[in-house]
Amino acid sequence: MKTFDAFTLKIIAIVGMAMQHTAIALGEVIPTWLHFPLQFGGGFTFPIMAFFLVEGYRHTSNLKGYMWRLGIFGLISQIPFIMAFSSAAVSLFSFNIMFTLLIGLLLLVMYDKMRVRWLFWILFVLIAIFTLFFDWPVIGPVVILLYHAMKDDKLRRIIAPLVASTGMLAVGVVIGLILVVAAAITGDASFLDILDSYASQGTDPLAEMAWFFFPLGSLTSILLLLRFNGERGRRIKYLFYAFYPGHLLVLGLIALALGLSDFSTIWPFA
Repeated sequence: MKTFDAFTLKIIAIVGMAMQHTAIALGEVIPTWLHFPLQFGGGFTFPIMAFFLVEGYRHTSNLKGYMWRLGIFGLISQIPFIMAFSSAAVSLFSFNIMFTLLIGLLLLVMYDKMRVRWLFWILFVLIAIFTLFFDWPVIGPVVILLYHAMKDDKLRRIIAPLVASTGMLAVGVVIGLILVVAAAITGDASFLDILDSYASQGTDPLAEMAWFFFPLGSLTSILLLLRFNGERGRRIKYLFYAFYPGHLLVLGLIALALGLSDFSTIWPFA
């Protein structure tokens, strides 16, 4: 049976990320049928990223340096993130995946260091709720902690992606219900516009349904992680860090050129 080293799995995660981000940023000009594989591929990314975040935490000799890298590249990525996803309800008050990973890393440290367990769990719940403003809201920190807290190596490669898949689906449904109820109570149709922008890859209802292939991709990532052979493979320490803001910037500029985005998402007075 073919196995994968860390390098190969990270490349799969990067490619999947670029696929889904393309579907979101350029959704209105992409053929409907193409949304389904693009969203499916994107589902691989976070379960793999979160897995290697935990592996990195366990093996790093410079935890502070690890945290600084995530924080610095999070800042570098923020404007490209807003540019690329302005058509998908991302605003100045939304934060990219680097910050989600940084919070996950902080939670791992807290989990290992805090002796008062009830206090840790209260803080964990509050921090998880706070990530409603982040990429992979709420479920991201849960998945990261599961990878670390579960002792059975095979089981954690199954349960954490399973939670990622079902959790993101549940979060999407809950957000949708909240926005629909808010629109019904207030009579403000803008809540429905927000809902449409979360799900929409344009105005095609069939393309909007493609989002459901995203959690299916997260579920399928179990098969990839079960075949991780524990080997590092080629070293690509800064490839992901550089690729993340770089591809978002390219997508953002293309979206701006095609009129799918505008600078008001970055600078409200534009």
